[in-house]
Amino acid sequence: MMDDQNIRARKNPTLHFTAGLREGERVAFTETICIIGRDPTADIQLESPFVSRQHAEISFEGGYWFIKDLHSKNGVYKNTTRIRSGERVPLFDRDKVQIGNLSTFEFHDPEATVHESEMPMTSSGLWLDEPNQDVYCCGQRLEPPLSPQGFALLAALVHKGGDVMTNEAIAEVLWPRAAGGVERAAIDNAISRLRSRLAELDGEHDYIETVRGVGRRYVAR
Repeated sequence: MMDDQNIRARKNPTLHFTAGLREGERVAFTETICIIGRDPTADIQLESPFVSRQHAEISFEGGYWFIKDLHSKNGVYKNTTRIRSGERVPLFDRDKVQIGNLSTFEFHDPEATVHESEMPMTSSGLWLDEPNQDVYCCGQRLEPPLSPQGFALLAALVHKGGDVMTNEAIAEVLWPRAAGGVERAAIDNAISRLRSRLAELDGEHDYIETVRGVGRRYVAR
């Protein structure tokens, strides 16, 4: 008997282009990775000099679809919000995606049966439920939850998308009203506490890397 993940992977999502390049077209793809770009080898080609050769990637993992900006020049927008360069975000049925300002499509998933709020419980790695300030890791919720200060720090690191967050920027998140600067030891202690909390759920991966003399960066699993 096939598991649910295999069943979902075999269904064909469809992109319905609603504006700009390829408007009116419906494009289905059968693979679990789909590249969008102007390159002739792209799975979905958008012919324009304003579209990067490999602009965006749609992929399937763990029972869910994701979209990623492949460091494009003119950006990828999901439901009017720009995705950070290199960031991979979940893609749900009826989400609207814009490639630069040239093409817009709606994502249709025929197997859309799981509500977005259920996703953290089944995702691998680390997932943030920002409205509720909850942290999920390896399918489990961190209990007790992080302090508001700790959650703000973790969210800031995650939002950097793997880029280094300087010690000064970390201090600004943790102590926005601090006068006269913040001692490096205080930053180190805050990072150490955050690492320890994440290790409660996943002791095999260090989600926060120290870049000596500069700051820290988030490392996805």
